[in-house]
Amino acid sequence: MNDSELERYSRQLLVPGFELEGQEALGAASVLIVGCGGLGALAAQYLVGAGLGHVVLVDPDRIELSNLPRQIAYTEADVGRFKAEVLAERLQRMNSEVTVTHHSLAFDETSGASLLTTIDAVLDGTDNHGTRLLIDRFTAHRELPWFMGAAVQMAGQNIAFTGLREEGCYHCLAPQQASVDAGGCATLGILGPVVATVALRQVLDLIGALTGVAKVPWGVMRQYDFRANTTASLPLQRRVGCVVCDPNVNTR
Repeated sequence: MNDSELERYSRQLLVPGFELEGQEALGAASVLIVGCGGLGALAAQYLVGAGLGHVVLVDPDRIELSNLPRQIAYTEADVGRFKAEVLAERLQRMNSEVTVTHHSLAFDETSGASLLTTIDAVLDGTDNHGTRLLIDRFTAHRELPWFMGAAVQMAGQNIAFTGLREEGCYHCLAPQQASVDAGGCATLGILGPVVATVALRQVLDLIGALTGVAKVPWGVMRQYDFRANTTASLPLQRRVGCVVCDPNVNTR
């Protein structure tokens, strides 16, 4: 590390268990962030601020005025522009030493495999069940960890999956054939700080996984009710016959 980097990251270098080795591990990592809304945009800012080596942004949407209360990376002047493009510009201004790549397209059956090239981990910033199922399947095939998050109204949840999915997978939690999207923020509403809290939990898990500075509760669904100020944890269990993670039937 050069003198500028030592000064920039000096405070986190002091954290026991992180130190120089953690910073180097973070700087060598490449993370795909799917979705540049409330979850993804905030997570990206903290990861780039911490010195993540390469962040890849994916989002097909344009910024709307109704996004601004919770997607605080954007301003009124950005309305109408692609989220991934604007966020990439902001991140590059935040930390010129980090590599930022952006794609104004959806993570889907066509783009999924190519987007995961040279990626070490995936952070989910979407509000779409179908996209999460695709992320789960593609990352399981590549044996990549991914970090799911969701928030609506005054509730949120997050869960971290290992590359090998020994703890189960997202398909075990919400199999495609049994799930119907109940609606997202546009129909149910959301408070900005709820999204932010979930995003930061995802970031802490991801940094812990990349650097070893903290223990990651792999396969444990953490649920937050911010109205009642309560939390709950539910360990995931591998579903027999799961097409993604059951070693007897999966098609990796």
